[in-house]
Amino acid sequence: MFSARKNVFLLVCYLMLSGVGVTTGESIRINGHTASTGRVEVKYGGQWGTVCGDSWDINDAHVVCRQLGFPKATQAYSGATHGQGTGPIWISNVACSGSESHLYDCRHNGCGNNGCSHSNDASVSCSYGSPNIRLMGGGRNYGRVEIFYHGVWNTVCDDTWDMNDAKVACHQLGYSGATSAAKAAAYGQGSGHILRRQHLDCTGSEASLLYCPYSSFDIGHCSHAEDAGVVCSLS
Repeated sequence: MFSARKNVFLLVCYLMLSGVGVTTGESIRINGHTASTGRVEVKYGGQWGTVCGDSWDINDAHVVCRQLGFPKATQAYSGATHGQGTGPIWISNVACSGSESHLYDCRHNGCGNNGCSHSNDASVSCSYGSPNIRLMGGGRNYGRVEIFYHGVWNTVCDDTWDMNDAKVACHQLGYSGATSAAKAAAYGQGSGHILRRQHLDCTGSEASLLYCPYSSFDIGHCSHAEDAGVVCSLS
């Protein structure tokens, strides 16, 4: 009987890791004080469990962060750095190359008898992208575009704002591209400065919005009702 139960448990864990019956975004989460940093937890059969920190490294963390919609990881932690979890320890000895799309695509050391304890729970810190650009009023990959320039955060005027500009913003944030260039403060009006109050004219190949050509036509006539936004691609 014990052997049968053990085999069922191992099969369940294998199915989770192989992606059968798993929905990305609903099967993994960061449990911490912020959305980007905390203990890694995976879910199967309605129960959340943790990941063992044995051999946990930055390649494993990159896979987790991308699966959750972040561009990359900045740190991989073991030793329950962000607190001990509860319930099962679903996965042990994860060995990602860093190129996998999901944690369950990575090599591992089997499930069940992993000899790990919650004192070695794995955790991550994920990056939102370039430190001088951010998305506000939306979610991880969409929102109002703001640029840190001359010591303050600036919104961007939506006059002439198009997909080329959005593509540059998303690349700067670490995403592969843009799916939408939003206008008219679609993600709420910002406050304070508006970037140069000039009209950007990116080609799409620039490394930063600050490197894009711009027009000073009608300079100073933009308001926060015209704040630009983006939706960045997660693929």
